[in-house]
Amino acid sequence: MSSTTRKPWRLARGTSAVVIAALTAVLAACGSSGGASASGGGSSPAAGGGSVRASGGVDLSGVNLKISYQTAEFPALLKASGLFSNLPYKYEVPIINGPANQLAALYGSQIDVGEAGDNTGAFEVANATTDWAKTGPPIQSFAIVYTPKAPHPSPAVFVTKSSGIKTLADLKGKKIGYNYGGNIYAGYVALLAQAGLSPKDVKPVQFPANQAAANAFNAGDLDAVVSSYSVVQKPVDSGQATQIADPHSLGIIGGGGWIARTSVLKDPVKLAAIKDFFTRLRTFYEQWVPAHEDAYEHVLETVSNQTPKIAKINYENAKYTTFYKIGSPQFSKIQQEIVDGAYKIGGLKSDADGKIGYTTEFDGILTSSG
Repeated sequence: MSSTTRKPWRLARGTSAVVIAALTAVLAACGSSGGASASGGGSSPAAGGGSVRASGGVDLSGVNLKISYQTAEFPALLKASGLFSNLPYKYEVPIINGPANQLAALYGSQIDVGEAGDNTGAFEVANATTDWAKTGPPIQSFAIVYTPKAPHPSPAVFVTKSSGIKTLADLKGKKIGYNYGGNIYAGYVALLAQAGLSPKDVKPVQFPANQAAANAFNAGDLDAVVSSYSVVQKPVDSGQATQIADPHSLGIIGGGGWIARTSVLKDPVKLAAIKDFFTRLRTFYEQWVPAHEDAYEHVLETVSNQTPKIAKINYENAKYTTFYKIGSPQFSKIQQEIVDGAYKIGGLKSDADGKIGYTTEFDGILTSSG
């Protein structure tokens, strides 16, 4: 396949509309109450690591990190935890909906760190217009979270009862919703590969974000969607829709992750601040969330306007969140299998080695076996 070929069903990273949408979202988020910031000197060391100032003697007073999330509740959750107060640096949390827009903001140098999927680093290597092995990667994934014991793992494949779909093979000729850039896209290409289908065999509909795809599915505009149970709960619980695959059956991790500009990771001062932030984030996920169900659900209900039922579903998944070791052979194997499968069906420009899209710099502070 020509390296210049662009698929109509794939959100082209270089299109001005995507970049404008992402940068507009960043500016709006940074100027509103959705963007969180914190500053101050000296804070308690987070569990699993110590204060960067104390351990490395790095002056972080001039650092202002922009660490973007995709959904609005996270700044409030970080604040509620108390783990991100009185930091030796400042941080902002712009809210940018959808991994593709997160990537556009990264490439546009509007944020330092973006939230995407565990597969995003490998996808970007395979879709790059240049050989990153020769030029060096402009962005790299450095932290991956997943929920191995979640009762409702994501992404999953949901189908309407009226579609008559029972198996992945039955998706042929059906309208499938998904979004590009993260684990939803990994689920989409994995289901096609398992079913022996290509994008030409189905009617793919690409959305800018997971919620948009779920809304279309809930409205009856799609036969199937790659999404999360919490956002398609109503038709599933009513019997109008059902789940036919999950990350385990699709052979993917189904995790989230953070990806940064390589120039940021090479800046020793910003790197020290990011390591401190993510040491605290590990404590947040692995210790604070499991011990604070009421506080977690309260934020989801009041900030994201989730019903108590949906907030509880999301909490029951979130309390199992932990970090995946990027340097493990299993991680690289899974990512490369997804890239190879996506390339085979015409979903990526190449089947390049995705390892260059990741760094193991954070494994030692984020994973117990690091």
